[in-house]
Amino acid sequence: MCAIWGSTWIAMRFGVAQLPPLFFAGTRFIVAGLLMMAWHLQRGGSLQVSGGELRALAPAIVLAIVGCYGLLFWGMQHAPSGLAAVVNLSLIPVCLYIFGLLAGQERYLLSRLLALAVGLTGLGLLFAPALAQGTGDSGALGLGAVAASAVVYCWGSVLARPMIQRRGPIWFGAWATTIGGIVLVGLSCLFERWPADLVQRALRPEVAASWLFLVLFGSLAAFTIYLRLLRDWGPLRAGLYAFVSPLIAVILGALVFDERLTARDGFAAMLMLGAAWIALYEPRTATSRTAP
Repeated sequence: MCAIWGSTWIAMRFGVAQLPPLFFAGTRFIVAGLLMMAWHLQRGGSLQVSGGELRALAPAIVLAIVGCYGLLFWGMQHAPSGLAAVVNLSLIPVCLYIFGLLAGQERYLLSRLLALAVGLTGLGLLFAPALAQGTGDSGALGLGAVAASAVVYCWGSVLARPMIQRRGPIWFGAWATTIGGIVLVGLSCLFERWPADLVQRALRPEVAASWLFLVLFGSLAAFTIYLRLLRDWGPLRAGLYAFVSPLIAVILGALVFDERLTARDGFAAMLMLGAAWIALYEPRTATSRTAP
């Protein structure tokens, strides 16, 4: 999951450079959701959804899909990308833990607080040059939108967990991405200006390849894995990708765009991986030591 989500930024970079962002994201989610539905049916599952389940799905979709990506893409157009990454990634594990505590899905543990502190320190070091940049009024509004996107994403994830535990990650992912994608395309129709050569742009090899990568890997593979981890591990540990995916992105940036790696980057990587280890560590019990 971390390897995929650490590389999706390259695909998004190619896609939103040519297509309206909400349109690009919405069409990706619609197709991914329909493929998840077909996958679920092929495995013998049911897509039946009751009125009560739709009412439970609605806030999770509005928050985790529509609100998150609508705010994120708008904010990214007005805020420096480095600062936006710091704000988004630093808030995700913190907000997942806070909402998880409020919902009774997480326990208050000193080790979890230590993991958050170490991981946030590593993020700060990794993005130190971006943190040193200033931003104007429009940039501040953009960063506010990016921060809000992380908060609503985490809130939606925690709200979704009971349904994921009851109906399964593929069922939830299929409905959430399909409905969320339809709403995003509708918002694109209302608020985005579609270029006259939209189809030609969408069919450009780099754009089509980026879109396909996001559908198959970003949504079908990584998002399904995230939902499974959210179900089995809980909000905080599932959100630890925010401490690992940036390392993948930095390495790919060096390989693809010849971006320079520094000793500070290496130390930041050690801190962030250490934070993930602290949060994932479970002491071995007497039963586990004697089990075959």
